[in-house]
Amino acid sequence: MTIGPVETVVNPEHAHLRLRHLYEISKLFARFENIEQTLDPALGIAAQTLHLRSAVLTEVDGTCPTRIVWASNDQSVEQLQAVKAHVETAHSYLVGSASAAVVDFRERSGKTALPRAAQIDEAFAKRFIILPLVVSKRPPFGTLAVEGARTLDKADLLFVNAIVNQLAIALDRDHARQRDIGGRQQAEAALRRAEAIGVAAERQRVVAEDLRQKSERLAAENALLYQQAQLAIRMREQVLTIVSHDLKNPLATILLTADVLSRRGVPEERRRGLPLAVGRLRRAADRMLRLIDDLLDFASIETGRLAIDCEPQYPGPIIEETLTSFESTAHAKQIHLSCEIQSDLPQILCDRDRVLQVLSNLLSNAIKVSPEGGNITLLAEAHGAEVRFTVSDDGPGISRDDFQHLFERYWRSEDVGYKGTGLGLAIARGIVDAHGGNIWVESEPGHGATFRFSVPNVENRPSSEAPNRRAFIGPLLGKAARTLSKP
Repeated sequence: MTIGPVETVVNPEHAHLRLRHLYEISKLFARFENIEQTLDPALGIAAQTLHLRSAVLTEVDGTCPTRIVWASNDQSVEQLQAVKAHVETAHSYLVGSASAAVVDFRERSGKTALPRAAQIDEAFAKRFIILPLVVSKRPPFGTLAVEGARTLDKADLLFVNAIVNQLAIALDRDHARQRDIGGRQQAEAALRRAEAIGVAAERQRVVAEDLRQKSERLAAENALLYQQAQLAIRMREQVLTIVSHDLKNPLATILLTADVLSRRGVPEERRRGLPLAVGRLRRAADRMLRLIDDLLDFASIETGRLAIDCEPQYPGPIIEETLTSFESTAHAKQIHLSCEIQSDLPQILCDRDRVLQVLSNLLSNAIKVSPEGGNITLLAEAHGAEVRFTVSDDGPGISRDDFQHLFERYWRSEDVGYKGTGLGLAIARGIVDAHGGNIWVESEPGHGATFRFSVPNVENRPSSEAPNRRAFIGPLLGKAARTLSKP
């Protein structure tokens, strides 16, 4: 997989357009019938913002490997051969030598002709994104490669990766359906032969019946996989709806304020209001950035690619930095912040920024729910072989009905009076689990809430876990949340 520069500038309008295109592509894959009726129009949609020059789909699942090539009208035979050679090398690396050894591909051209490129970057390799087709607990069964007319960047990679994930699910579901149809046909044919032979073929009938039962069980399993795929699609559409809605308001603020600032002949009284206008722009952009960061973190946790950089840290400075960063926000609501740090706390092996992220999320929520003049306390104390962090507030508390859903993704209580994506606590739990700790809440309606999480001491870590390590944590959000009531 080759992409362009790592650093990109997010254009809000361009990002919103891609979200809309991704929603249209999701609907196509949800009712997948075949490549021509699904992937062809999906590539046509993607080409509106990705500036595609060619695309190659390679499948090795089954007995007849296939390759479909989409090219632009201005691409020569030599250029297309170079594209195929580049794709074959990447495909062999991503899928593995066992699949790459099958070289007798049945190749055909896609029906969608990609648009002519006005200008083509010279950096050939940096114009490619090549990703494997893979679903959970199965090896890769193919690749999708796209070539842009220009160098592709990280934002393009995220866009193409979302398309490839959905395409892999749709193709896998179609393969299962085809296997199910073939199995049923074999079972029915075998049963007919057994009935024609009669009593002498009773043994064959028994075998055919067993095959039919296995086919029915396989059909039931495929039906369950289909339901899970549909649920994943609905969740993806829910994410797109959340992002589209929550990005729309700050984006409108940015555009309106920018329009006012761009007018000539601004009166003196309006010029005095420029700092306020710039402040609105910054706050709107910060809201959009926080939403995007939450979605990226949650996606990393879900796919098992959350990066954790651990090294020994003292808990006290982490608590103090969190407290300092929220002093102005708490002061605006006349909320009193205090902290209690046990002396001689041992070091913990953690990713400092990630632990700050968890504390910031818990403290931000506490400030939002606390009344004016309320009190919030941060605590760090030793507890056996770990250090326990606590954030307590005197807000309205949490009802028992909300306990079981509190750490679920996209869930928000109807009782809260502030907006959000419902991802903050789910991300916090994923980060704490990644450190080998636990997170839980203790609350009673009308008596505030106390969130606690623990991180093991450096001395409690296995010797193989050396400081300054970098780990990629697998899916962690299937664990149940621990919830307690105050005594």
